[in-house]
Amino acid sequence: MARKTTARRRVEALRTTAADPNLVEVRVAGRTEATLPRQRAEDLGIAEGTPWTPALAARVDRVAAEALARESALAFLAKRPWSAAALRERLVKGGHTKPAAAAAVAAMVADGWLDDRAFAATRVEHHLRKGAMPAEALAALLEADGVAEREAREAAEQGASTVKELRAEVRAAKRAKESPARVAGRLARRGFDPDTIRDALEHAGYELGE
Repeated sequence: MARKTTARRRVEALRTTAADPNLVEVRVAGRTEATLPRQRAEDLGIAEGTPWTPALAARVDRVAAEALARESALAFLAKRPWSAAALRERLVKGGHTKPAAAAAVAAMVADGWLDDRAFAATRVEHHLRKGAMPAEALAALLEADGVAEREAREAAEQGASTVKELRAEVRAAKRAKESPARVAGRLARRGFDPDTIRDALEHAGYELGE
């Protein structure tokens, strides 16, 4: 973060960091006032001799905070996929300000690092590993994962199990000699309605009472 300034001070150097050649230290009066991505420093018009004013220091603070949030976001993404909303919330919980988290996530969406549609498709595949699921239940799970309602609905409708897939799963359960009550309970927990469950059980050959 930038320190307090006076209008008389000037940037004396932009020094590339040893850890990352894309980062530069903004040196003023013999000390580092901020570390920024080189391109952002250029966007701010920072160069050797630039007056280090309070207004510039405030802009640098915002950019530096965004850069730190982006660095954290990349670390989270290296471990697992995230939706934009969930990652933004995680950054705030990690101590980044809401503006910095929002700016970092927006930039990562623009750069292609975050794609909610691709994330939703991946999550659909994950949820379907448990077995067949209806679109409504999938959409609810995707929204819980942080996917926006529209994208969640579209991905759920595309990935939802068909009647054929559900019946095939229930036939497999019948061959494994699972009881109809157990199968019905499992399907109900996944979000299938009673009529759909009964249809699948009947087509699998289960004998059901009225």
